[in-house]
Amino acid sequence: MSTTSADTEASVAAGVQTAIAAYAQALDAGRTDDIADLFVPDGVAEIAGMATFEGRDAIREGYRGFSPTGPQLHLVANTVITSYTGEEAMAVSDLAFFQRGETGWAVQLVGRYDDTLRRRDGVWKFSRRVTTFVP
Repeated sequence: MSTTSADTEASVAAGVQTAIAAYAQALDAGRTDDIADLFVPDGVAEIAGMATFEGRDAIREGYRGFSPTGPQLHLVANTVITSYTGEEAMAVSDLAFFQRGETGWAVQLVGRYDDTLRRRDGVWKFSRRVTTFVP
């Protein structure tokens, strides 16, 4: 991994983790504008086998179809930065999606995020996020 003096692995990881956590929080709250704003203008959100949204407007509109109908929670863990430069980082994370029903919280899906992020004006944003669910 190459770095500059201002870019340590820890600082890149912190910025990437912030973007990943902000995405999960916005998704669970149904804040589609916030989700779209976490992507670069020409960003791509791919949900394997379901849909691909290209650009912020398409991401915003596409995620409206996933707005929560009840309490839900995306837990993201085991994030590993696989490569980075001063302006781009790649990461993989595991995810578990929970919904609360009549009998309590239950896991609905598990999967993985494969992310490419770019730093814009000091903030890490997704340029591509691929969500893959594990059967």
